[in-house]
Amino acid sequence: MKATVVYDEHGDIIAISKTLDLKRAGSKFVKAGMIPGKGQRTLDVELTEEIAKMHLGDIHMRYRVDSVTSKLVKREHAITA
Repeated sequence: MKATVVYDEHGDIIAISKTLDLKRAGSKFVKAGMIPGKGQRTLDVELTEEIAKMHLGDIHMRYRVDSVTSKLVKREHAITA
């Protein structure tokens, strides 16, 4: 499963959404997405099977983007709400 991640200069995830087929989901939209703010970037990633099973909020709190490899990596300490 693919996802789009918006992240900051530290690799902290600002927003994340799983990619889906809008038409198949019954939407009349043909395209949707997120626009990064100033100093933010987007990354399209292929989620591992383990990560794909997680809720988006859990991914947000437990992972970050490694700017060198452009991959999701586990945080040393998860963010708590």
